[in-house]
Amino acid sequence: MTVSDSTGRIKLGLERILHFFEHTLPSDPRTRLSVVHVAGTNGKGSVCALVSEALIAAGYKVGTFNSPHFLETNDALRIQGRPIAAAEYAGLRAWISSLDADANSPAGPLTLFEQATVAAIWWFAQSDVDLAVIEVGMGGLRDATNVFGPAEGHSSLGAGRSLVQCICPIDEDHLGLIGDNVEEIAREKAGIMRPGSWIVIASQERIDAFHRIRQIAHRISPGRIVNVRRQPTYDLHVPNFSINHNTASADCSCSTLPSIRTPDAIPSWAQFHGTGRRCLRVKYPPTLDSYTKSRPQSSAAAAAAAAAAAAAASASSEPALPTSHLLTAGGPASVPTRVEVDLPLVLPGYYQAGNASVAFYALDVLRTHYGYDRLTDAAIQTGFQNVRWPGRLSWLRLNRSSLLSLNACDSAPLIVQDDTATPPSSFLTERAPRAEHKPIPSSRSSTSSIFGSSSSGNTSGGGSGHVSDRSSFDETETPDGWILADGAHNRAAAEELRKYVDTTLRRFAQQRYIHTASGRSFRDTPPVRWIIGFTHGKNMVDILSQLVLPGDSLWLVPFSQPSEMPWIKCESTDAIFSAAHKIPSFGKIHITQFASLADALDQLTTDCSDAHLNVLCGSLYLVADLFRELQVQPFDAPLEAVALSEGKAPAPN
Repeated sequence: MTVSDSTGRIKLGLERILHFFEHTLPSDPRTRLSVVHVAGTNGKGSVCALVSEALIAAGYKVGTFNSPHFLETNDALRIQGRPIAAAEYAGLRAWISSLDADANSPAGPLTLFEQATVAAIWWFAQSDVDLAVIEVGMGGLRDATNVFGPAEGHSSLGAGRSLVQCICPIDEDHLGLIGDNVEEIAREKAGIMRPGSWIVIASQERIDAFHRIRQIAHRISPGRIVNVRRQPTYDLHVPNFSINHNTASADCSCSTLPSIRTPDAIPSWAQFHGTGRRCLRVKYPPTLDSYTKSRPQSSAAAAAAAAAAAAAASASSEPALPTSHLLTAGGPASVPTRVEVDLPLVLPGYYQAGNASVAFYALDVLRTHYGYDRLTDAAIQTGFQNVRWPGRLSWLRLNRSSLLSLNACDSAPLIVQDDTATPPSSFLTERAPRAEHKPIPSSRSSTSSIFGSSSSGNTSGGGSGHVSDRSSFDETETPDGWILADGAHNRAAAEELRKYVDTTLRRFAQQRYIHTASGRSFRDTPPVRWIIGFTHGKNMVDILSQLVLPGDSLWLVPFSQPSEMPWIKCESTDAIFSAAHKIPSFGKIHITQFASLADALDQLTTDCSDAHLNVLCGSLYLVADLFRELQVQPFDAPLEAVALSEGKAPAPN
C-alpha cells in the first residue's frame, strides 16, 4: 500500500498524522489500543489473518487493518473478520476529512491512506477491541501506521501500546521509495520496532536483510526477540492424526505424535483421518526466557519451576492439554524444555508454514507475557483452521451463471483454497461460518474437486480449509473450468507461485494417469495459461522469467483503477508485451493482448482448445477485478454501525 496524497505523489512521513491525533481529534484513540504490528515484503496479510483468527477463536474482540483494501475501501477495516459498514465508513471518512480541512495543520493535509489509517484506529477504539492487528502500508519507519508507542512506559515514539512487532520476509520491492537495496529496505521496515516490546523475526531468504533486522532488533529491544529461524518448527504431513466430535477420549500414549486433545478441547479442527494432510509442528518453550537464554536452569530453579507448574495444573479447572506434548531435558523433576503443538496449515502454498510460524510465536508472546491467557493451543488451532485470506492462491470456478444464482441466495460464493503442499488437491468448498472455541455442530456441505468430487467434506465449522482427500477423477472435467488467482507481484512471490503451479500440474497429471486409460504418461502435464497484469514500476521481466515456461500461453490484461488509490497506475499491455520479449522462453510461448479482463474471461468460457491450467496473477488489483467479474464476495457481511461517542463523530448515513 503506497502512501500518497490525492494527486498521486508519494508522501511518506508521520508529521501529518501525528499532528492530527494529538491536536485535531476530540481525543486520541491510540491510548485505548493494544496492537500487533506487522511489516515485511511478503506474508504480512497472511500473518495478520492468522493472528486475528486465533484471537477471535480465543474469545477476544479483534480489529484488523490491512492495506491495500481488496474489493471495496471499507473491507480493509474489520472487526471479528467482518468489514465496517460502507455507510458508516463513508461517514467516518467524511468527518475526518472535514476535521482535517478545518484544522489547517502546519504539517499539511492528511493523505488518503493516512485518513484510512485514522478511520481504522478511531473505529477500533470506539468499538473497544481487545487487540488491533495492523498491517504496515509501505516500509515501516515512515508509514502512517507507525504511530504507536512501546508496550511499557511512555515514549515520544507514539501513544498506545505496540505489544508485538512482526517482521515478515523482506525482499526488494518499492525500490527507490523506501530504499535502494534490500539492507536499506530492511532498515525502513525495522522502524516499527519499539524498545521493551517483543519482536518476532521471520526466516529470511535474503541473508543481508536478516542480519540488518537482527542487528537493529538487538539494539532496540535486547532479550525480547523471537528469531523464528532458530525455533524448531516442522512443515509436515500427519498420517494418523484424527480429531472429531465422535471421539470420546484421546490416546495420550502415542510416542511418535503429540497426544490428541479431546473433542471438547478442540471442537472444530479438521478431521485428518489418515489423509496425510499438511500441518505445522511447532515447539515452544514453557517460559519466554527460553527464547533468548540457551543456558539450562539450575537444578534448584528447575525443581521450583516444575513444582509451580504442577501446582498451577492441579489448581486449574481446565482439562489437561494433551496436544501439547512436553519435552523434558532430564528426569521427572526436570522443567519441560519445549512444548509441541500441531497446527493446521489451511492457507495454500509452501511459504505459509513460515507465515504460520511467525503468527504462532507472536500469539505465544501475547499469552505468555501480556496476559492473553485464553490463547490456549486449542484456540490457536481453531483459529488457524478458520483462517481465510482471499486473493492468495484462491481457486475459482469459471461458471458465471452458477455464481450469479448462488449470490442471489444467502449461501457464500464458491471459492477453492487448496491446503496441501505436495501434491495439492484443489477443492471447491463453501465458506462455512467461523468456528467458535466451543463445541458446535458441524456445517460443511459436499465438495467437488478439479480432480473429481467428494461428498464427505470437512466437518469442521471453520472457514475454507481441510476437506476429505477421497476424490475420484472425472475425465470429462479439465482445469479449463477453473482459475487460480494470486496477487504475486514481485520476484519472491512469483517464485512461490511457480512452485505451487508445478506441484498442481504434477498432481493433475498423476490423477489423469491413474484414473484414465488414455495412455498418457503421468509426466504429461497440461500447459499454463497466464493471465497477467502489472502495476506500473514493477520489474516485469524478472517476474515473467520466474513464471512463464516454453509451451505456456500469456494473456495480457489491464486492471481497473482502484478506489482511493490515484498513485496506482496499471501497466499497458503493450509494455508487458515488450517485457515478454526479453524473457528466456519468448519465441516458445503464445501471447495474446486483451482490452479488458472481461474479454479474457469471455474467451476462457468459450475456448474449446486443449486443457490449460489458468492462472491469474501480477497484481492484487487484477485479482480483485476477477472477484468482481465473478461476483464473489470474499468477506462476511459488514458489521452493523457501532455507537460512536455522542458528538464526536457523525451517525452513519
